[in-house]
Amino acid sequence: MSAKSILGLFAATAALLLVGPNAAAQSSPGGWQFTIAPYLVAAAMDGTVGIKGQEVTLDVPFSKIWDNLHFGGMVHFDMKNDRWLLSSDLIYMNLQQSTDVAGGTATVTQTFVEAAGGYRVSREFTVLAGARFVDLGGKLSFTGTNADRSGSQSKSWVDPFVGAQLNVALSERWWFDLHGDIGGFNVGSKLAWQAYADVGYRASDLVSVYLGYRALDMDYESGSGSTLFRYDVLTAGPQIGVAFHF
Repeated sequence: MSAKSILGLFAATAALLLVGPNAAAQSSPGGWQFTIAPYLVAAAMDGTVGIKGQEVTLDVPFSKIWDNLHFGGMVHFDMKNDRWLLSSDLIYMNLQQSTDVAGGTATVTQTFVEAAGGYRVSREFTVLAGARFVDLGGKLSFTGTNADRSGSQSKSWVDPFVGAQLNVALSERWWFDLHGDIGGFNVGSKLAWQAYADVGYRASDLVSVYLGYRALDMDYESGSGSTLFRYDVLTAGPQIGVAFHF
């Protein structure tokens, strides 16, 4: 199934949920509320990838994203009460960009597993701290006289981060969510940051749908010379998701 077909199926599912009947509210033991939210991101890339001392510059702008559409599979889970929040994200992105740059092409796969805890200063504002495990694989391919420079390499690391989240009810049904975090701090990446904004509609007590934009930037480097591995890339694009509350 093509990426565009997946997008159409996802949108159709969201539309059916929007017109579905309201469900009765369910309470959770101890005042905890749980959310699980699968979502998709149409990702563009901008930055530099270096493998075994060879580097290429990636520049696939959002204006070309429909012609170069690649999706990742993502799911978010959180549980919260009046004061505390626990959340996790599992993100997989297969960013197989075939754009020729600097005489070569680059393929990047990313897997992120994120866990965070938060304190709800108010109903709307939460401060966060957590860690993000990154497993990243890269491949550079050259042709002609440069073919012997081709190679692949993979790296894994952990980025601690701190952040904040703002959730504002626009009405009984509509809400706005803003998230930002920064980390790395030379523990894993030199610097890593993530930001996203969503507008959501609560179709029932059990289901919400949301649409927004997400950006993730990482600057990681290890080794030198022929062992250099570098990943300094901004990955960004629109996202759509369905959230189930219980």
